[in-house]
Amino acid sequence: MKTYPTINECRGYVAAQLMQHDATAERHTYPTITISRQAGARGRSIAHELQKSLNAESPNTYVPWGLFDENLVQQVLEDNDLPAELEKFMPESTVSELESSINEILGRHPSLWSLFEKTTSTIVRLSRMGHCIIVGRAGNVITHGMRNVLRVRLIGNEVNRIYRMVHAHGMTEKGAKEFVHDEDVARRKYMKQHFNCDIDDPQTYDLVINTDHISDDCVVNMLIEGTKHLK
Repeated sequence: MKTYPTINECRGYVAAQLMQHDATAERHTYPTITISRQAGARGRSIAHELQKSLNAESPNTYVPWGLFDENLVQQVLEDNDLPAELEKFMPESTVSELESSINEILGRHPSLWSLFEKTTSTIVRLSRMGHCIIVGRAGNVITHGMRNVLRVRLIGNEVNRIYRMVHAHGMTEKGAKEFVHDEDVARRKYMKQHFNCDIDDPQTYDLVINTDHISDDCVVNMLIEGTKHLK
């Protein structure tokens, strides 16, 4: 079952944005939502439902809402005319600097810093265009100061998050515990390495939502309402 949009759907979003930009002399600024999430806090399912709800709420809007999750890396590579095989060097974590240096010397891929800069540039461009949901990749920090962006953090009790991974994704309890721990550590390192920022600092978000006892629909409604009050 598809859980996030394909790169082809995202191309359609970008194309619509460009056409809208060309068609209006004074372009309207659309809202953007960035979602930071702990592993197992239902970030992906909430983002997917959010996109569907936003598009259903405004069916006559020329520019649809785009969702950039795992496909964000593909968009970065396409924006910069880079080969698809570079995707494996762009996890939302820290790649070994030694491995990166060796591969860079051998000419296998650009430097980690170069790939990071390109990712940041794509996030800024998409956020400025608006009507997009960006999951992960420090979107909340990169878009700091953009008044059209709602920055959200989804969290939950570790026991509950492990339970979700077991029952929603068929993991063993041991595997789920390791996955949740490793993902949280990797995302924390990514923020610290690139921005010297604590991913859990509530001041870097507009909303921090504990999803333990709140349904996806309730979270989605909160975020939709939040976009209406951006200023």
